[in-house]
Amino acid sequence: MSKIFAVEYTYVTGRDEELSAIRPSHRAFNGALADQGRLIAAGPYTGTNEALIIVRAEDADDALALLDEDPFQRAGLIAERAPREWNPVIGTIS
Repeated sequence: MSKIFAVEYTYVTGRDEELSAIRPSHRAFNGALADQGRLIAAGPYTGTNEALIIVRAEDADDALALLDEDPFQRAGLIAERAPREWNPVIGTIS
């Protein structure tokens, strides 16, 4: 049974034009994961260079491996990725 992981992205700064150019393929990648039932939600923290991606995975390594093909990751636009197992106990995804 898969677990839920919150993966925090910290984007590389100073490459906003490149981020903007790649964003459509990044969102298409995330959309495909959502269609597969692996991605629950994703989006940036407002006013920061960080984002949160919530995925279903077997463990933290699997969560990161799932996101290895993210166009932002492949372009070197993510400075750090931090996966944390999350246990939602109340709400629509609990």
